[in-house]
Amino acid sequence: MDPRTPTSPTVVRRAAAAALLTLVLVASACGGDGSPAPPKAALTTAALDWRAFPDRGRPLREPPVRRSRHGLLRATLTVADRVVDVAGTPVRAKTYDGGFVGPTLHVRPGDTLELRVVNRLGEPTNLHEDGFHVSPIGIADSVLRTIPADSTDAVRVRIPATMAPGTYWYHPHVHGLVEEQVFSGLSGVIIVEGLHARLPPALRHVPDHLFALKDLQVRGDAIVGRHIDSGAPTTRTVGGQLQPVLGVRTNRVQLLRLANVGADIWYRLALDGATFRVIAEDGNPVGRVWQASRLLLPPGKRFDVLVRWPHPGTYRLRTLAMSTGPAGDSYPRATLATIRVAGAPVPTHRLPRSLGPEPHLDRAKVDRVRHMTFGENGAGTRYFIDGRPFDARRVDQVVRLGATEEWVIHNATRELHAFHIHGDDFQVVAVDGWPHHARSLQDTVVLPVGRTVRIRLRFRGFTGAFVYHCTILAHEDAGMMGVVAVTRDGRRTADPRGRAGTREPPGGRGRTRRRPAAA
Repeated sequence: MDPRTPTSPTVVRRAAAAALLTLVLVASACGGDGSPAPPKAALTTAALDWRAFPDRGRPLREPPVRRSRHGLLRATLTVADRVVDVAGTPVRAKTYDGGFVGPTLHVRPGDTLELRVVNRLGEPTNLHEDGFHVSPIGIADSVLRTIPADSTDAVRVRIPATMAPGTYWYHPHVHGLVEEQVFSGLSGVIIVEGLHARLPPALRHVPDHLFALKDLQVRGDAIVGRHIDSGAPTTRTVGGQLQPVLGVRTNRVQLLRLANVGADIWYRLALDGATFRVIAEDGNPVGRVWQASRLLLPPGKRFDVLVRWPHPGTYRLRTLAMSTGPAGDSYPRATLATIRVAGAPVPTHRLPRSLGPEPHLDRAKVDRVRHMTFGENGAGTRYFIDGRPFDARRVDQVVRLGATEEWVIHNATRELHAFHIHGDDFQVVAVDGWPHHARSLQDTVVLPVGRTVRIRLRFRGFTGAFVYHCTILAHEDAGMMGVVAVTRDGRRTADPRGRAGTREPPGGRGRTRRRPAAA
């Protein structure tokens, strides 16, 4: 039976109450149209040359940490080509401060983030704090602003006191160069502290581990940067390590921060011996903690989860085999990390049921409904929203400050996409007409093949121009992005860059996108 077609009252009730995650997992496990996805024989674990990465199975080592002090995190980020160590193998990469994964920035709500960005790449770049609800105007989080080659610029972000605690990430966002720069190594994690304080007192000091998920393909002695094939065999790392090992105490609760900080590929996570209890999604503490045996992470997606293993043993975090659709990619099963559980069990503590209020935009008055369609050409080389590729000089949506809107987003392609908007998180209210009971706000949602997702969002706090796009960075670079301008009266502005007074971002380099996947 096609899981999209209800045939009885029971199925109708279940479909109406089903979470969006369940729906998209059905799409990801199949070819997108309900039929089994054809396997790609070349994409097997055996096809990967593990000999190129001999140093695997080491203890988990997280990226270096930089913390704010007295309300300020002031640091220099040097962006440069460097030789980095990935699982014991030297490879050339684009780096923040010489690491395949950039330093983890720890801040608190109300802090100020001051970064001096030194660009030694020989090409333009910039810096986006992904998931932050901050103004796009000036030197804060404007992706319509660039840092020229061989120059130094400042980024200054005032983090609102109301910023939700959780896991965010940073990366460059210069249109036409985003996939290349992120895939080559430019990404890192930002943690807004405060999540532990929302846990029950007995759990406020649980161990906290970052799993920054990031893949690479190596050609010669360097990470592939041009003509990237997102469907080719790839090596998945956790923070730049291959299959690291985490040792934990029996039955002790662990906080895992799961973040897909790669450019293109998806993760369908499963964990031996335990289930994921999701306490935050995309930097939003959940109003209702939910339990999952599988988590689907498109590029840019983050989940903060609590896990515990009641019995000693050796367990693995895996990404399962999946397809993103007949026109997309297929990925093999792979082991990401090993968890070794040992020692006398600690007492069992009650896990939380909620970390904050549930979202309520489904009950809000809607000021305007907008419809948009994600599309692509048959060769999978050009991508569109409403039939038009991205143009930084064009404003696609003009919104009044304070308005609550419903966006109806249809995926008209034969592969999964993931919708993401800067600045304002949203609530998913329906998928293909079935009500979706959101547990939190989020900033990224999967668009199932051939289906329609309804979201609601309130444009609050600031005016200015920012973007919405597919988080598969190859798709964004090839046109699947638009500009939204928030103005006080909802009237069109002459310049999508608002009052930023910034340089025009460069266009793409005419790079060839990957070949269409086999049907």
